[in-house]
Amino acid sequence: MAIEGVEDMIIIHENNALEMKVPAPFKRTLKVLLSPAINPELKSLAVGLTILPPGGKSEEHKHIEGEMFYVVSGKGSIKVGEEIEDVTAGTAIWSSSGKSHQLMNNNNDTLKILWVLSPPGREAAILKQSG
Repeated sequence: MAIEGVEDMIIIHENNALEMKVPAPFKRTLKVLLSPAINPELKSLAVGLTILPPGGKSEEHKHIEGEMFYVVSGKGSIKVGEEIEDVTAGTAIWSSSGKSHQLMNNNNDTLKILWVLSPPGREAAILKQSG
């Protein structure tokens, strides 16, 4: 049974997602799949992809949202706080609200990571710069 005013299902393929290409030295592609800014009926989360080429990495950063990561393909490393762990396809990671983190691809294949922000918010900066 559907809740009035809420879609039963939202479907988007990564090929159709709004994206932002980040230049070196933190070269990567960020895609927003689901967000309250795109889908107003969503309230509690935002979902997207980070695609890191070989040698790519994100800047070390933190934000008020907690963030879950799931490695879709490839292998690399994640730094949360001062701890660095290797990750491979099938790995899930949680980074608490306010905790610094960084994704790194020190391998020869593309690293693709799904991320979920809860609560949503930070993805709005990606949407603002996408095109």
